Amino acid sequence: MESLSERLKAATNELQELEKLVLSGDFSPRVLSDFRTAVDNIRQTAWAVQQWTELQQQHRDPYAVLGILSQERVRRATQITKDLTLDLESLELGLETQGMADLFHAIEGLRERLSPLFKKR
Repeated sequence: MESLSERLKAATNELQELEKLVLSGDFSPRVLSDFRTAVDNIRQTAWAVQQWTELQQQHRDPYAVLGILSQERVRRATQITKDLTLDLESLELGLETQGMADLFHAIEGLRERLSPLFKKR
């Protein structure tokens, strides 16, 4: 079984190879957008883990990173929601798409919990 360090090195090499292919310009803009989102997500996660570790090593409160992670999740959820809206408008998604009912219920639950926050304003 590969160690995490070995897997990270392999992933780094793969990303460098992918960069060369992206520079060739032979790709779908939609696929590139999804790839950029995935890279951004892993970049943010790696940063948070690094911050957490550094704060622990400095005997400081690593929980300060959690607020930043929450803000990042909100940003990503907003972007994903916008992307899904476009997919629905372009008919790329429909009731037959696996997981749509779960998505609907999850968003419905989130809306129920968000609504009171905005009613106070």
